[in-house]
Amino acid sequence: MKCPVCRQVNLNKAELDAGLFAMECERCRGKWIQSYFYWKWREKLGMSFEEIPAEYVTEMEIRDNPNAKLCPECGHFLVRYPVGHQTGFELDRCGHCGGVWFDMNEWEALKARNLHDDVHKIFSEIWQSQVRQDEMARAREAFFREKFGEEDYLRALEIRQWLREHPLSHELFAFVNDREG
Repeated sequence: MKCPVCRQVNLNKAELDAGLFAMECERCRGKWIQSYFYWKWREKLGMSFEEIPAEYVTEMEIRDNPNAKLCPECGHFLVRYPVGHQTGFELDRCGHCGGVWFDMNEWEALKARNLHDDVHKIFSEIWQSQVRQDEMARAREAFFREKFGEEDYLRALEIRQWLREHPLSHELFAFVNDREG
């Protein structure tokens, strides 16, 4: 098998986790996990780990290669999926054979966050829908922070929270929105 990034470099067998074997490129440090080996490892694992929030993990250098890649196993194009969960990178998956390509340190970053046991979920519609919702929420927050300024944005958040928790919240909203009052 050839590396989908370096294209001319052969992949070598490597053990990523106890009982999980992959193929690794010695040049770009990318890793290919065949679907069969992932599912055998996942079956033996038998459980999911609790996700560790991003703020508790030391950031590591990720070399997410955005170029189109061909599956080293079957030659089909790999499709990119954003991981979300504040990781900042995408995984490449073959829709034909189900194998997954991890650019340098992507596997290690997922493992540090206990997301490595849920790789199969990343490609699901539910996961991807949540990633899109999270991205929209971050974009909305950035828009309002820029529009209002940091101080006014934080004050608006306090007021909004107070209004939501108040027992007369509907009446207060009506009062605030009353243009004639």
